[in-house]
Amino acid sequence: MKKYIISIVMAFLMLNSFSQTPKTPFTKDFYLEKSQKQKKMAWRIFGAGLGIAAIGGIVQLSNTNSNTWEFDFTGAYIAAGGGVLTLASIPCFVNAAKNKKMAIAITMDNQKILFPQENTFIFKKQAALCFKIDF
Repeated sequence: MKKYIISIVMAFLMLNSFSQTPKTPFTKDFYLEKSQKQKKMAWRIFGAGLGIAAIGGIVQLSNTNSNTWEFDFTGAYIAAGGGVLTLASIPCFVNAAKNKKMAIAITMDNQKILFPQENTFIFKKQAALCFKIDF
C-alpha cells in the first residue's frame, strides 16, 4: 500500500514539474527588442565614457603648470575612468549583436514530417519553428 501511495505522489510531482511553461517569450520580436535596448544602452555608455575622458583631458591640460615641478594627475585619473567606461560598452555591443543573430536565426518554415496513413508512412509538410544554433 505504501508503494502505491509513494508512486502516485511521485507521479503527481513529476507531472507538475514537466507541465511548467517558460516565462520569457523566445520570439523574433523579443530578441530584436532586446538587441535594440542593449544597443541604445551601449551607445549611452560609450558617449558618457568619451565625455568623461574629454573632461578629464581638459582638467589635466588646465592644471598643467610649467613653473613648478609638482604635477597634479586629477585630470588624468578622470580621463582614465572615462576610458574604462568607454571600454565597458564593448560587451553591451557584443550582446546586442548576439541577440540580433538570435532573432535572425528564429524563422518559420515548412518541414517534411513522417505521417502515418493507411499502414504506410508518407511525408507531409507542416509549419515549424526553426532555430539555428551556430558553434
